[in-house]
Amino acid sequence: MNTKRFSYIVAAVVLAACSRMENPVESNVPVALLYSTVAAAETKAAQNLNEGNFASGETVKVRISNTGENTWTDYNFTTSAAGAMSPAGTVPYYPAGAQNIDIVAYYPATAGTDFTVATDQTGDDDYKASDLMFASVTNQAKQAAAVELAFTHKMAKLCVNITAGTGVTSITSVSILNVKPTVSFNQATGAVGEASGAATAIAVSNNGAAVIPAQTIDGGLLSIVTDKGTATYSVTNKSFEAGKVYTMNITVNLRSVGTTTAITGWTGEGTVTVNPVQGTTRGPAGAVAVDMGHPDGVKWANMNVGATTETGYGDYFAWGVTIPYYVEYVYGVGTTGQWIGGKTGYDWENYPFMQSHHSYWPYITKYTFADGKTDGIWYDGNTFKGDKGDGVEHKDFASYDYEDDAARANWGGTWRTPTEAEWTWLSENCTWTCTTQGGVMGMLVRSNIAGYTDNTIFLPAAGIRTGGACAQAGVEGYYWSSSLSLSYAACYMRFFEDFYLMSANNRSDGYSVRPVTD
Repeated sequence: MNTKRFSYIVAAVVLAACSRMENPVESNVPVALLYSTVAAAETKAAQNLNEGNFASGETVKVRISNTGENTWTDYNFTTSAAGAMSPAGTVPYYPAGAQNIDIVAYYPATAGTDFTVATDQTGDDDYKASDLMFASVTNQAKQAAAVELAFTHKMAKLCVNITAGTGVTSITSVSILNVKPTVSFNQATGAVGEASGAATAIAVSNNGAAVIPAQTIDGGLLSIVTDKGTATYSVTNKSFEAGKVYTMNITVNLRSVGTTTAITGWTGEGTVTVNPVQGTTRGPAGAVAVDMGHPDGVKWANMNVGATTETGYGDYFAWGVTIPYYVEYVYGVGTTGQWIGGKTGYDWENYPFMQSHHSYWPYITKYTFADGKTDGIWYDGNTFKGDKGDGVEHKDFASYDYEDDAARANWGGTWRTPTEAEWTWLSENCTWTCTTQGGVMGMLVRSNIAGYTDNTIFLPAAGIRTGGACAQAGVEGYYWSSSLSLSYAACYMRFFEDFYLMSANNRSDGYSVRPVTD
């Protein structure tokens, strides 16, 4: 890994031996460390602090030992506005004769053998006190030229840029979640151990930065408090490496957290994509898991994704898409709907997995057949997940990953979109009655399984969104499964009057989602 080079120059060349710090008779040249001045305004934990140079007035610990002896004498050096570092007390000198020395330096100067980052890094001082850095020069001979110290960052850096999106007015606060804050630190070698300590939250300024020990985080990473509620940004087993900066550009909409997030090497080491968001700006308040007697313990939610009541229509989702294109009910706005995310309709032009049309068939880039439409071999990218005809049992690829599941992304936990088989079980083991509840037309589904016959769920007839229009609302219900039918079509449950059946249609259409949980 490339080092971040600060221009800290050991300009004096005659140092006393570590065991004999008095001035030698032949010379009396003190050590001076030079650096560039900082132009960044220090009003919060700015993203460019400690990049290229230190701020003025900082203290750096310098340690010196005769080469091979590993016996260290410590010195404090203080930065000044003029771009120099001056010793705060005793001045070190090269030893007399041909004895070489080793030099190490670290920042902050207060770092001990255990180092813990601050839990509130919204201000510069706490951020800088958490940014552990180390430099070393070994077997340095006495010389007239300056000795350069090249510092490396021992922490991972997270830059957080949160934008208030559709339906959100302001960002109140941001915290980094599930951080183990402590590492062991070898003051002679600069080595740090694995992150340890109880997981905690680190407060960070929006459009600012924080540093954490290198570690892997699984689950919630960012808690974003807005005027409309709290959004959670999650990752799956994401490794945060020392010496890298992770820049997170996130837009918080009323319905979900959308992001294009890059990990940019702190020292120019490349870009890696972070997993999609799993979280929401509002949870399923009032949601209940209803046991209809499924033999595998699958339970059905009592409301649709995006609804706040059992009779609410909720949102409409294209298959495998976690953010609705159109929001019918917006906080503080009423019932006037609006398009979000730059979308204008539920069609192939707005579908994220559609690249182009080829004759009649749309060309799908994710969750499709190996040859486009005919041989029954499912694949995702280059990974076959079905019957290859080779007599070997392969994974049955019948549904999408949770990262593309509207139920999981918006509700979290173990909620997910039901499979075709689970919808079929519900249709075969329950009584479906067309009825009205609270003035809303839909299907009352009552379990026929012994011991569960008092359990019901209500499925509102929310209709379908195709193109820019909503059709059949109050007459028919269209509910996605997580199962594919063809390359361009997915299975769904449709009902109207006393008629209900499984069918398949274009993945680009907007249907309701009724979650289940195991």
